[in-house]
Amino acid sequence: MAGLSCQVDNIQPQNSFVADFFTNVSSLELIVAYEENAEPYTTFNAKNAWNIVSENLAQLLQGRNITYTIPTELNQMAYLGKIGQENYSNTDLQNLAKDLQKFTNKEAQKGLVVLFLDGYFTKDGEILDNVLGLNINGTAIVALFKPVIESATPSYTLRTLVEQTTLTHEIGHALGLVNNGITLTSPHHDEVNGAHCTNKDCVMYWSNGGGNVVDFVQPYLTGGKIDLFGEECLKDVREF
Repeated sequence: MAGLSCQVDNIQPQNSFVADFFTNVSSLELIVAYEENAEPYTTFNAKNAWNIVSENLAQLLQGRNITYTIPTELNQMAYLGKIGQENYSNTDLQNLAKDLQKFTNKEAQKGLVVLFLDGYFTKDGEILDNVLGLNINGTAIVALFKPVIESATPSYTLRTLVEQTTLTHEIGHALGLVNNGITLTSPHHDEVNGAHCTNKDCVMYWSNGGGNVVDFVQPYLTGGKIDLFGEECLKDVREF
């Protein structure tokens, strides 16, 4: 398998979910659904693993009057059963998300659909078996590909961190990072690698959502607070 990666489509901020999100938002709900054999991990160091996404989303939205809801247990998520396909295109993902989305996202209540799938992403007929996750640019859709996450490392604890970090990375893209709908407050856009950050200690650095993800999460193994966003990205969102 080639190095792990994060899939990024062309940057189209003018058509983005971001514009509607930050113009008129009172609440955000993560609508999480999983396929059979692709259940999200829910425990990390005797705590709930989803605290990682929750705490980092709280940091990202600090200072804004936005409530958010994140499911933390499987019984709070939608079970998709066995879908019966091994690969998923953008169209497949959008069709799955359409049946799950509760909100129009034009009103103040917003919903971000997160799909955990037992298969691989396919683009232009090519199976990309190294893509951990993606956000379909300009949409409120995130997908994570469980076989790729499980191949990242033999350690359950590390895989849990990889999964939560990947999800945080893709939520960052969905909310306009980096320079993907959210205006830069400093020159930290890694244009060569798409909508990513030049700060290697930020979850939005290009390889921290892919090939370098296992190394990136290593310092967080011992527990404690897990702060994933760099100051540059936090400032961009907070001042937008």
